[in-house]
Amino acid sequence: MDGPRALVVALLLCVAPIGGVVVADTAGVAGEPQQTAEDSEQLMSVYTAENTSEYLAPPRNRIDRADGRTVGLDVAAAVESDAGAVESAYLVRPLERRYANAETDAERRAVVENGSERLAAHIDGLAARERNAVRRYNDGAIGTRALLRTLTAVSRQAEVTADALEWMENAADELDMEAEAERATSGQVRLVPMRGPVRAGLVDAASGEQSLDVYVETASDGIVLAAIDGDDGVYLREAHDPTVKTDAVGDQYGGNPSPALDRFTELYPWATNSFDGIDAIGPEQVRLYRFSATHSHGELQTYLDSGSTEILYEQQRIRPESVPTTTLERTDGDLTVRLNTTRPGGPLGVTVLDAASETPVDTEIEVNGDPIGSTGGGRLWTVAPRGSTIVNATHAGEAVSIETTFG
Repeated sequence: MDGPRALVVALLLCVAPIGGVVVADTAGVAGEPQQTAEDSEQLMSVYTAENTSEYLAPPRNRIDRADGRTVGLDVAAAVESDAGAVESAYLVRPLERRYANAETDAERRAVVENGSERLAAHIDGLAARERNAVRRYNDGAIGTRALLRTLTAVSRQAEVTADALEWMENAADELDMEAEAERATSGQVRLVPMRGPVRAGLVDAASGEQSLDVYVETASDGIVLAAIDGDDGVYLREAHDPTVKTDAVGDQYGGNPSPALDRFTELYPWATNSFDGIDAIGPEQVRLYRFSATHSHGELQTYLDSGSTEILYEQQRIRPESVPTTTLERTDGDLTVRLNTTRPGGPLGVTVLDAASETPVDTEIEVNGDPIGSTGGGRLWTVAPRGSTIVNATHAGEAVSIETTFG
C-alpha cells in the first residue's frame, strides 16, 4: 500500500477591502478520475482527492443538474413517507399471519412463494419510482424539493421492505427453499442504494427532527446526495451509478474477496491505507463486494459490482474540520469573512471575524441568496454548490460578501 502522503498546505487568498462583492479565484475543483467513464455507458468514476478519501462522482460534462436545498419539517413529505411505509408493511403482515396459521409445510411454502413474488414486484416499483423522479428532475419537470420528497418516501419504504425481506429469507431457510432465500437476499442487495445516510437524514428532516442542507447532483439515472448532519455536523455523502449493475454477468472474482480487494486498492489507494474489512453480499448474479475503511477524516463504505468490477454505490461520513481545505478571505469594514473550501459538493466552512480583534462573531450566512444558518460565533459548515457562488454574511447591520467558483 502507499506510504504516508505529504500534507497539503492551504492556500490563503487575501482580497483588498473594497465595497461590493469581491470575486476570488476558483475555490475548489474536482480531483482526477482513477479511470475515465467518457467512452463507456458508465456514468461515474472514482476521483482522487489530495490527502483525503477518494470519491465516486460523475464527470462535469455528464452532470444534468446540480442544486442545493435546505429541508426541514415537511408535513406533506412526512405523510407521504409514512403512507408508503404502511403500504410496505402491509405487504408482509398478512403473509406473516398466513404463515403462522398454516398447518403444513406445503401451505407455508405457498405463502413464501407468493410473498417472494409480491416483494420483488414492490422493489421494482420503488426503483422505477426513483428512476422516473430523477429523469423528470433532469428534464426540468420537477424541482429539487419534489425530487427530495420522492427520495424520502422511497427510502422510508425501502427500510420497511428490507425488514420484510429478512423475514422472508428466514422463513425460506426454515423450509429449505434455497431459491426463495436467494431471491430475498437479492432484493436486499437491490435496496442498498435506497438506504443511505443522506436519505435517512431526509426522513428525519421531513418529520421535524432536524433541518438539513442537501446538495443534489444528477447524471442521467445516477445521483449524488451530500449534506451536513444537523445533529453532529458530520458531512454525509452518497453516490449511486446504476449503469454498472450487470445482473446478467456472474461474479468475476468467484466469491473470493482477495482479488476484489486488489480492485478496491486500485480505485481507493488513500482510503485502503485505513482498510477495515471486505465482505460479499448477495448471490452470485447480483453479488456486491462491500469495502469499508475508517480513516483520519471519517468513514468510507463502498460497493463493487462483482460482474462489471466497477463501483455501484458509495457512502461517506466525514468530519469536515479534519479535511484539507483552501482558505479564501475578505475584509470589508469591521468584518472579515473566511471560507474553507474543498470541491463542488464537498464541505464548505464559513467563519466571520471582527476585523480588528480577529475574534469570531455570531453571523447569519446566506449562500446564493439562501439562508443556511448562523455561525454561532464559530465556523458554520455547509455543502459547496457547483459553479459561481456568493456567500453573504450579516452581523449587527453590517454585511460582507465574497464570490467564488466551485468547478
